Amino acid sequence: MERIIEPSLLQKEFSSLFPSLVLASSSPNRKKLLEDGGSYVSVFVPNADESISGLDLVSAMEKNARVKMEAYLSSSSFNPMLPAISADTLVHIDNELLGKPKDREDARRILSLLSGRRQTVLTGCALYDKEIGIKVFCDQADVIFHRLSDSDIESYLDRDEWKGAAGGYRLQKNGWRLVETIEGDWTTVVGLPLKKLIEIKKLNR
Repeated sequence: MERIIEPSLLQKEFSSLFPSLVLASSSPNRKKLLEDGGSYVSVFVPNADESISGLDLVSAMEKNARVKMEAYLSSSSFNPMLPAISADTLVHIDNELLGKPKDREDARRILSLLSGRRQTVLTGCALYDKEIGIKVFCDQADVIFHRLSDSDIESYLDRDEWKGAAGGYRLQKNGWRLVETIEGDWTTVVGLPLKKLIEIKKLNR
């Protein structure tokens, strides 16, 4: 895929609809995605149970996004006048769920597993808006990796971008070099499905 040139038209359109908002997530990637488009972002770090045991993947992602949002809405930081967004992202391949790598060795294993193959990225998202109420949904995109050599993987690991990233890579930085193509919304892969959020906002104006 080509390098992501920011801000994209999608990011700009989002910021025109959400000029100021609260992000109920500690993810720097999500914050950067919004700020690069022009939105003013206040961060709330939720303390929430993100377990997914016994749930199908879509329900699990929606549940995790919902509990993060509920943590914000029930906190003293809640501002009913500002929109708020929370999210949770996982990568799925071969019936295995790939969250954030535990260490470099785990990141190496994950990137080797993804090499030359198709993965599904699921992002659950919760939106609070004073005019809309609360909307919870899950969006997904398929990502196809280039076939990676051992040196490709080691070179990427040396950048430390795998730290704290679902699937072990960051699309906004140098992770795009690993990807052949994306089928779906690239912002869903980053961790916030902007296209779907824009659709919800427009439908409820």
